[in-house]
Amino acid sequence: MKIHTKYIQMIPFIYIIIGIIWIMVTDYLLSMSNYSDEQIHFLETFKGLLFIFFTAILFFIFIRNLRDSKLIEEEKEKLTLLIDTMPDCVSFKDGEGKWLQINKFGAQLFELEGIDCKGKTDRDLAQYTDFYHDALIYCIQTDEDAWKAGKATRCEELVPTRDGSFKTFDSYKVPIFNDDGSRKGLVVIGRDITALKESESLLRESEKMAVLGVLAAGVAHEIRNPLTTIKGFMQMSQEKTIKLDDHVDVLVDEIDRINSIVNELLLIAKPTDVIFSDQNMNTIVREVVQLLSLEASRQSTQINVIELDQFNTYCNDSKLKQVFINIIKNALDAISTKGEITITLYDKNEDYVAVKFEDNGCGIEESQLKHIGEPFYSLKDNGIGLGMTVTLSIIEAHKGSIHITSEIDEGTCVEVWLPKSK
Repeated sequence: MKIHTKYIQMIPFIYIIIGIIWIMVTDYLLSMSNYSDEQIHFLETFKGLLFIFFTAILFFIFIRNLRDSKLIEEEKEKLTLLIDTMPDCVSFKDGEGKWLQINKFGAQLFELEGIDCKGKTDRDLAQYTDFYHDALIYCIQTDEDAWKAGKATRCEELVPTRDGSFKTFDSYKVPIFNDDGSRKGLVVIGRDITALKESESLLRESEKMAVLGVLAAGVAHEIRNPLTTIKGFMQMSQEKTIKLDDHVDVLVDEIDRINSIVNELLLIAKPTDVIFSDQNMNTIVREVVQLLSLEASRQSTQINVIELDQFNTYCNDSKLKQVFINIIKNALDAISTKGEITITLYDKNEDYVAVKFEDNGCGIEESQLKHIGEPFYSLKDNGIGLGMTVTLSIIEAHKGSIHITSEIDEGTCVEVWLPKSK
């Protein structure tokens, strides 16, 4: 049996009152009785022993609960010390939004040191600090969002500092409810992730510079080859060893190659704004197949389209056609002759439609698959290595994804996932 701490303090007073009543009542009853002196003496002895017995039980309960209370207080002190030493903002509020406790980090963060926060709401505490007034008022709304969600919520919050900068906090808010569904309390934990966000920003900048370096090296390599060819013909023309008019076609091809590289780079580096609209995916696929059917027939390759259902997606049809044309052309390049390409449209899940391109070409080695889409990485002898880079960029802009699997001498499967129209 455990008694609440506030009742423990009342035990001595209860003991005195009960003791007085017991003595007075029992003495009165014995004096009014017709018992003999010997019986009265026995009953007085018995009532004394009974009083001692109940006193012992009372003291046992009192001492045990004092011990439990002391242990509870010790554990509470340990927990408070632990919370206060945490490098996070930790606060507890009741169901009405009144603060029950806040650790030292949180008090310092909102400049509330020395202020008794217990029993005060965010609105009350906002009156104590002009600088953090708006931040505390904003907490009222985010707390309410957590209550309405009915479960732990997580968000990033910006807290201003006196030097004009902001600290970024990863905030968790955990609402606690009574058995009847009423609000009991709210636990708020805010972790300072400012340094982490700055590190992520620096890492992104570092990755951008690394990609820029790869692009620069690729551009230099790809453009230098045709420029070397053009320069060689021009020098030989100056030396009168060749007649330039006889090699104009070669020069034009090399210039076209440079132009193609520049155009592909422009698509990657500065994508133009495109207009999205609700389009039928099946129609887009059929138009692309019709466009490439002649080229496929020239190398005795059959293109089959399996439409398991009709699908719409929010897209730019010309950009998607560019993607599908690029995938089919890659499949045609992988097939020597008398090949087969199967395009299947099917429902991937409740959010995405899938367009799967399967060919029976030469396949791609597993070690090469992970490089597909990297700038200037090509499996073709005369490839620029930007086609799949542009393709991935377009699909990413459409909030979709591409999944590629392949086996040598068996073929390749390219699966494009695109979000369904809502």
